[in-house]
Amino acid sequence: MDARSETYLEHVHPDLAKVLRAAAQAPQPFQIIYGVRTLEAEKRAVATGHSTTMHSRHLANHDGVSCAVDVAALIDRKLSFPPGQEAEVFGRIADQIKRSASSLLIPVEWGGDWHTFKDFGHFQLPWHQYP
Repeated sequence: MDARSETYLEHVHPDLAKVLRAAAQAPQPFQIIYGVRTLEAEKRAVATGHSTTMHSRHLANHDGVSCAVDVAALIDRKLSFPPGQEAEVFGRIADQIKRSASSLLIPVEWGGDWHTFKDFGHFQLPWHQYP
């Protein structure tokens, strides 16, 4: 995990951080680009359409940590959100993260699996297991 990603993981729930650190960086390398959000940052995310709720897993929980991260693909060592290829590229990242989560017995939800709002770069711990 690169230094920038590690900085974001400092304020992310230890279980989610463990999953992300264990996730392989091949075949699709990725970088964490967001962890915990302030209330003001979440308001901006909702206003710009980057979030659909003020009840986000990015907001700090009662322990002061986020239960969500956003990632970006690294293509040719550059951050990328490949238009038209999100499902394919982020699907590879999701497979890597889901395998890591499964091996660690830590449940993780992927925003690309959601039906009403696809958030391909988003991964979070489930509400019912991590209130």
